[in-house]
Amino acid sequence: MKRTISIIGHRNPDTDSIASAMAYEEFKRLQGYDCRAYRLGTLNEETKYATRYFDVEAPEIIHDARAQIKDIEFDRAELIPLGSSCNDALKLIMQTNTRTLFVTDENKRLKGILSVGDLAMLKLNSIARRRSLTKRTNLDILCNDLNARLLTAAKDFKNNGLINIITETSLTYLSDSIQSSICIGTANDDILTRVIAYRPSLIILPFKFEPQPHIVDLARGHKVTIISSALSIIDITRIIDEAIPIDEIMTKKFVSYNENDYVDEVARKVINTRFRSYPILNDNRQVIGAISRFHLFKYKPKEFILVDHSSKIQSIANIDKAEVIEIIDHHHIGDIQTQRPIYYRNQKVGCTCSIIYQMYKENNLKPSLKIAGMMLSAIISDTLYFKSETTTETDINYAKELSLIAKVELDKYAKNLLQASVNLKDADVSDLIRRDLKQYNIANKKIAVGQTNYANFEDIQYRMNEFKKTLKEEQETKGYDLIIMMFTHVYAEGTMFVYFGPLAEVMTEVIGTKFDENSGFDHQIVSRKQQLIPNLSDVLKERFDN
Repeated sequence: MKRTISIIGHRNPDTDSIASAMAYEEFKRLQGYDCRAYRLGTLNEETKYATRYFDVEAPEIIHDARAQIKDIEFDRAELIPLGSSCNDALKLIMQTNTRTLFVTDENKRLKGILSVGDLAMLKLNSIARRRSLTKRTNLDILCNDLNARLLTAAKDFKNNGLINIITETSLTYLSDSIQSSICIGTANDDILTRVIAYRPSLIILPFKFEPQPHIVDLARGHKVTIISSALSIIDITRIIDEAIPIDEIMTKKFVSYNENDYVDEVARKVINTRFRSYPILNDNRQVIGAISRFHLFKYKPKEFILVDHSSKIQSIANIDKAEVIEIIDHHHIGDIQTQRPIYYRNQKVGCTCSIIYQMYKENNLKPSLKIAGMMLSAIISDTLYFKSETTTETDINYAKELSLIAKVELDKYAKNLLQASVNLKDADVSDLIRRDLKQYNIANKKIAVGQTNYANFEDIQYRMNEFKKTLKEEQETKGYDLIIMMFTHVYAEGTMFVYFGPLAEVMTEVIGTKFDENSGFDHQIVSRKQQLIPNLSDVLKERFDN
């Protein structure tokens, strides 16, 4: 089974997080790897603008790093159609050397499970039980299993489950039990005439024998069904016991799992059940495979490449239950732990996409026009079009090169992109706060910082009461020691801060101007990762680490 490597940015993704995952997917594919980019949240307005402009589809969203059933090895499922006979099932088991068959309807949806044990029980059933099962057979199954041709059929075929073998001698002794039974007949018109008079349900003739037309007419008149088999009487007798519908003996109350179920959860359930094999279904309840204890306890975790982050708190849920094989980032080194050495690339540039584009160049590769456009968008966004303190000459040079590949006029596109992120008047306040909210653990304190852009200070003032109310609710609900919302001017002319929590008063040591107990402004701070967080860390560590 070929394993696909998942590439993800951080939670509450920004343009760099999305573009980095997409760009690194293309880069790895060009190198021959099977990779796929994902995202951990909804797109912000700026990223939506970039994806629309360059006509790219955003990565699929995922929420958990744990392996799902569809990610691991499992067995092929042997399917048998509902309505098949036990003879059909025995043949399929012999052909496939399997022990379990999955019974499906015409749409491949699972209806039951049939095991070797279920079929073996046919031979161990009591006479009464065997007779009960034979009563439930039908002409289609009988003709198919016995390689027989229908000569005449009663309108409603029914039988009492009793099987008689008719000969000249046995006819005298069986006369009272022939009515409504199944009779395995003989190639003798005189005997057939006498048997028909007793009104059996069915007469099975061996060796393709066909009686005279008047015998067939007589059977039709007495509502007796006749079929002519290519088999001998001995073979007919051997096969007819299993010529019953499989739905009569299959297990209808079964345990099944969806392909999207998480392996660790399924494994915990399987420990407490007794079955050898379990069907795997898709969302349409169609069988796609079979899984056993062996598969559940001998699997490899999913492989992930992290871009634009290296902190567990910012990554996908249960990342510790996956295998991180690479990290590409431009932030501080976080707390992701790995069991073996990995490729880790961390550079002091303004954007992760600058690192990834550098990797393209180092490997003599060129990004596609659309991916170049997304990387350009990320650099513009993360550096506030080169006005952020995080900007390096590398970011500027690469943005210029990418604009040529993407065929856009850099200055015009940058202004349009940054303006797309500014929608404070109409945006949902809760969504605005949470969409780019990153969590940090500083001096054992739970800190959260969100950031968005603004063009007119009046837009913030217009909704300040809403921002404060929602931010305070978020702080109380999540138990943050300090939650901060940064409103950064679209052209890096400073940041408006709103903050709440038990540690709110420390912000007076971090920002330049205090408006009230929960808000302020700083003309210099525009970067969360390279200005606010380092400054805040210094203040908190000085207070709580001594």
